Amino acid sequence: MQDKQYDIVLFGATGFTGQLITQYLSHNAEKENIKWAIAGRDEKKLKSISSSCMGLKPDTVVADVKNYDSLNQMTAKTTILMNAVGPFNTYGPDVIKACLESKTHYLDITGEPSFVASTYNLHHLTAEHNKVCIVNCCGFDSIPADFAAWLTALKLPQHEPKSLKGFIRTNATFSGGTLTTAIQALHMEAKKISHKVKLKRHPDTPKISLKIHYAKEIQGWAIPMPVVDPHIVKRSIYGLPESYGPAAYAQFFVRTSFMKVLKTVLPIASAMIMVRFKFFRDKMFKKFSPGTGPTEARRAQSKFEVICFGESTTAKAKTTFSGGDPGYNETSKMFSQAAFALLDLLKNNKAKCGVLTPVEAFGMPLVDRLRAEGIVLE
Repeated sequence: MQDKQYDIVLFGATGFTGQLITQYLSHNAEKENIKWAIAGRDEKKLKSISSSCMGLKPDTVVADVKNYDSLNQMTAKTTILMNAVGPFNTYGPDVIKACLESKTHYLDITGEPSFVASTYNLHHLTAEHNKVCIVNCCGFDSIPADFAAWLTALKLPQHEPKSLKGFIRTNATFSGGTLTTAIQALHMEAKKISHKVKLKRHPDTPKISLKIHYAKEIQGWAIPMPVVDPHIVKRSIYGLPESYGPAAYAQFFVRTSFMKVLKTVLPIASAMIMVRFKFFRDKMFKKFSPGTGPTEARRAQSKFEVICFGESTTAKAKTTFSGGDPGYNETSKMFSQAAFALLDLLKNNKAKCGVLTPVEAFGMPLVDRLRAEGIVLE
């Protein structure tokens, strides 16, 4: 580990999700024995958030995502940068560039497939060369899916071709920032300007049908969703052949009735058409303004469950990954524990370098940490 002023800096601490992450870090900073700071462009608001922390209060660092010099100064101060500034397609590339230049490890909570693909395509070799660990999707996107698939694969014979199917249930609601990010991602997909990653498939890899269907194993209707999780899991499969062997992964959102399927699919289909028009995007951005999100009481009622069913030639396995509010409370927990796990790996000279998936970067140490924090992994 390089001798830097801070172990962790959280960038984007003044946003809705950023403030929740700040509070979680504060409650755990003393136990983890870390030096930490929060960063953003509004110094007054940063100081107010820091003073409100009930645990170890962080230092503050002023940095503006639109001022590259300030990004360089921020990343040079820390061993790990936790980035919560979205939309990542817009604001993420310069933050990653600054981390690579200052040899700072980088984690984020993006769920934007194009940004994740471009980060891997553009920076994997540079990150390896600079001995930097870059990990996208360290929240609800995509730690539950990535680890559920990995743990399931480990229970099956390594050499046998295997099908892994992830099913997600949640009753959660989402913040304005998350929804505006989704609108932008749909727009990029509709305009066919999203980045993709092409990975070489093992010739024995099974094929999984991606269609709406009634899934007997989950006793519900399964909808394939255009989210980032399958990209992350497929990269884990590619990067860890000793864990997976020839494996395919598909993911589905679960609804209890066909009427609920229609209520889910039709608005998304309509949005994919409407996002082509600027007036619609502007209207949605205004309606779902960043900085807003579900109340504490609403989050307390939220929960999620990710179940992965695995099947190979001679065996079957199942993993359940479940917890409370996925997008905010549990994301704060997963994101922070990922950073703590990486710090431990760095201290023990066991950290991997490159643009990695959560499973590639953190492995079983993160599983142990999440279980200790009350997340169910069985």
